[in-house]
Amino acid sequence: MIDARIAVLSAALLVAGAGAPLCAQAGPDIPKGREYGGVPALNYDADEGFGYGVIAEIYEYGQGGLRPYVYTIQPTVFLTTGGRRDFTLFFDAPHLVAGLRVDAYLASEQQIASPYYGIGNDAARDPALEAEPDVYYYRFGRTRRQLRVNVQRPLPFLGLRGLLGAGVAHVGIDPVPRDSGTTLLAQELGTGQVPGGWSNYIRAGLIRDSRDREVGPTRGSWSELLVQRVDTRLGSESGYTRVTLTDRRYLPLGSRLVYANRLLLQEVAGDAPFYDLYIVETSFKQQEGLGGSKTLRGIPKNRYVGDGMFLWNAELRWRAAEFRAAGKPFHVVLSGFVDSGRVWADGIEIGSLLQDLHHGGGGGLRLGMGENFIVALDVGHSSETAAAVYIGLGYLY
Repeated sequence: MIDARIAVLSAALLVAGAGAPLCAQAGPDIPKGREYGGVPALNYDADEGFGYGVIAEIYEYGQGGLRPYVYTIQPTVFLTTGGRRDFTLFFDAPHLVAGLRVDAYLASEQQIASPYYGIGNDAARDPALEAEPDVYYYRFGRTRRQLRVNVQRPLPFLGLRGLLGAGVAHVGIDPVPRDSGTTLLAQELGTGQVPGGWSNYIRAGLIRDSRDREVGPTRGSWSELLVQRVDTRLGSESGYTRVTLTDRRYLPLGSRLVYANRLLLQEVAGDAPFYDLYIVETSFKQQEGLGGSKTLRGIPKNRYVGDGMFLWNAELRWRAAEFRAAGKPFHVVLSGFVDSGRVWADGIEIGSLLQDLHHGGGGGLRLGMGENFIVALDVGHSSETAAAVYIGLGYLY
């Protein structure tokens, strides 16, 4: 059973948000018309080879300069010499339909070296097991094609928004990528049936948002309670319920310094396949963890997985410089962060919430053009990784 204390904590955090909810507004500093931006996606991974592609963002502000924007379209193309093929498209429209916020996500992802270290907070990693011919020992092949759609609308009490959404996803699993040696997943599966298939769902949520702006906020809060149901009656291979509570706080410590904090609790009850346990639900963009650029920086991607998850991110953000170039306003933000978290194989145990945590820390840089287009660089360190480099767009939260 999902712990009832999560529901009590959810209600307290949703009501506690201070200030007025973010709303449509115009002003002299709000951009108008359309903006384009993008960065090349370049990296190297020992498992997947050289990676190349592009991450782009298009913002339509309209003539009224609506905030944060009328809609945004964000395509990503990422390929590697080792066979990875990711094509995604994200669409978000806070003001395209009066009174509603609509977003959608369409993706086709092929990864030949997705991480798998086993289930639980004490999952071991022995580099010696990754020697030839078992170079993919802690990896598996995964293809995932999915479509998600969400609709939000204001509710007439407590400054809340309601969310309703649905999605379909099909996952294919290859326990031994490229038939090279063996893998941990292949050993655990034995001669049993390889998991995979459809994970179709509906979900609902409550959101409390009092941020002064959506990208790089300097004050306010953003809290949400989301409940997702994956069900065989929707054509899924299995049935389970995921409950996610997230609370983000932004505290100004001066005119240029902001303390940003995120607390997240997530629990899955039911028969969820291992690859669905990596998913971290949000009302904006789905993430993966625990470990990696979106959750616990400095810890390898998806290093820990279980039915229960706790995450704590603490970050100081300093707006170091502002300038204009080519008629556009730019700014530079420097940050330092500490990320902590853990999982439970069989669901959250509140009594051990702050025990046996995994930690990562580091610093980052953001180069912003206008209010929404932000080029991001983070470098994370932990006991498992000396210097993990993450390049992308926007803020972690």
